[in-house]
Amino acid sequence: MGRLILFLWPLSLISFVLDAEWLSLAIASVFAIYAAGSLLNARNSDRLFGVGMVAASAFLLILDDNLWAFPTVFAQTIVFGAFVASAQMLRSVSERDPRVDRYRSALSLQSGSARPVWMTVGSGVLGTVMTVGAVAILSPLFAGVENAGQRREDAVAALSGTALAVNWSPFFVSIAVVSAFFPHLPLWSLMAVGFVLSGVGMAIALATLHAAGPVSTAGRAFRALGGFVPIILVAGVSVTVLRNAGDFSTLQASCLALPPLCVILILTGRGAGNALSHLRDVGRVTLDRILVIGPEVAVVALAFMFGLVLRDSVTIDMAVANLGLDTLPAPLLLALVPLSMMTLGILSVHPIVSASLLMSLLADKHGAVTDLALAGATLVGWSSAAMISYSGLLLMVTASVSAVPRGELIVSRNLLVAPVFAVTSALLLAALNRTIS
Repeated sequence: MGRLILFLWPLSLISFVLDAEWLSLAIASVFAIYAAGSLLNARNSDRLFGVGMVAASAFLLILDDNLWAFPTVFAQTIVFGAFVASAQMLRSVSERDPRVDRYRSALSLQSGSARPVWMTVGSGVLGTVMTVGAVAILSPLFAGVENAGQRREDAVAALSGTALAVNWSPFFVSIAVVSAFFPHLPLWSLMAVGFVLSGVGMAIALATLHAAGPVSTAGRAFRALGGFVPIILVAGVSVTVLRNAGDFSTLQASCLALPPLCVILILTGRGAGNALSHLRDVGRVTLDRILVIGPEVAVVALAFMFGLVLRDSVTIDMAVANLGLDTLPAPLLLALVPLSMMTLGILSVHPIVSASLLMSLLADKHGAVTDLALAGATLVGWSSAAMISYSGLLLMVTASVSAVPRGELIVSRNLLVAPVFAVTSALLLAALNRTIS
C-alpha cells in the first residue's frame, strides 16, 4: 500500500499544473485507498482520529444538506500526498548538506550554557525549510550528551526554535491552512507578520536561557548558518511567486517549489561534479522514508478535510451568529485564539482541527478584527501549541531523537515561553489591527 505514494506524488504535481477537476477526482480515489490502507496499519489513536474526522465531516455535510460535495472536498486533500513526500526529500537533501555538517560541528564545540542558544537559533533557521526534520537533523548532537539535564535543555531549545518557524515558513502546514481560510490575503503579508512574530518569540526564548551574552551568542550561531539564508530567501520568494502568479494554493506552490529547491541545495552544497551521486543517495533515502509515511499523510489530510468542511459550513455560520463573539474586544479575541489553541494542544487536539474550528468561528464574523491580525493570532497559537502539545508531531519527534520523555519536554521553560509569546504577540497584533483597520 505504501508504494501508492510513488504514483500519487508525481500525479498530484501534474494535476496542480493542469488544474483539471476530473484528474483531481481520479487521483483522489487512489488517495482514498492509500489513506484507508495506511490507517489500517497505523496506531489505534491515528485510526480513531481518521475515522473521527471522516465521520465529523460527513455529519456536518449532512446537516448542510451538502453530502454530495464530499468527493470534491476530499479531492482537495491530495496535495498532502505530494507535500509530505516532497518535504521528506528536502530533509534527505538537507541533512547531507555540508553547511549543516559545519553547523553541527561548530555547535558540538560550544560550552554547556551556549549550546541551547545555538540549538534555538539553528533549529529556527533550519526549521524554515526542513520543518520538523530540523530536530532530526540536529539529533546526532544529542547522542554524545551523557548529562540528562543538558540533553533536556538542548531538546527543549530545539523544540522551541523549530516551533517558532511555524509562524512564517511556507513549508509548514500552518500557513497553508491559514491561507486556505483567508485566500484573499497576500502570502507575503502572512509571512511578513509571522516572521516578525517569530523574531519576538526567539527573543523571549533566548531570554529564558541562563547563558552569558545570549544576543552575541545567537549572532554567532546565525552567522554560522549564513550560507543557508540565501536558500531560505529563494525558497520563500519562489513559493510566493508561484502562489500569486500561477493561481496555486500555498501547499501546491510549496510542493512545486521543493524539487527545484532540492536541486539548488545539492548544486550549491556539493558542487555539480558530485551532484549525480549525491542525488542517487538522496533518492534512496527518500524512498525508504516515503514508503512508511502513510499514517502521517492520512491524519493530516483528513484533518485538513474537516477544516475545509468547517470553513464552508452553513450550519457553523448559523451557530456562530448566536454566540455574540462580535461583542468581544479585539485585543481579548486576539489573545483568546492562541491561548485556546495551546489549551487544546495540551488536550491532544490536532492544531489543524483547533485552528480550523477557531477560524470558522471568527473569520469574517468580527468587524473589529482584521483578517491579517486573526491569521497572525492563529499562526501564533499553532506555534505555541507545538511547543507543549503532548500528541504533536514536533514534540514526539523531539522526544524520540533526544531520548527525553515527552512530559519533561512539556514541563519545561517552554511552559513559560509559549504563553508569554502568545500574549505578547496578541498585544502586537492588536496594535497592528488598530493601525490597519
